[in-house]
Amino acid sequence: MEYAPQLYSTALRMTRNAADAEDLVQETMMRGYRSFDTFAEGTNLRAWLYRILTNAFINRYRSKRRRPMETDLADVEDLYLYKRVSTMENAAGSLSAEDQFLDLFTDEEVKSAVEGLPDTFK
Repeated sequence: MEYAPQLYSTALRMTRNAADAEDLVQETMMRGYRSFDTFAEGTNLRAWLYRILTNAFINRYRSKRRRPMETDLADVEDLYLYKRVSTMENAAGSLSAEDQFLDLFTDEEVKSAVEGLPDTFK
């Protein structure tokens, strides 16, 4: 555990996230412990651990890129409902030209435009 603080510092720079850095250091230490029999006596232990850390980071990065993008269930439900309502509106009949035009503007824009009209046109 002598090199853990230095490994954590490097992992934090790589991941830019404290929790991910801790996980990466833990994985590095675990892999190092498991394969300690492959470590050659008289070589640089720190460099060996840094190589394990770097390889673990690269493997995680690659696996994240291969994994499909995750989306919050609430967002999916909202999108589904939006598409469903949109489909229902189109199925019930197309919107009138007036409704289509008004959909181009926000409620605030319509309200301010109406308020800006002279009283005779309100």
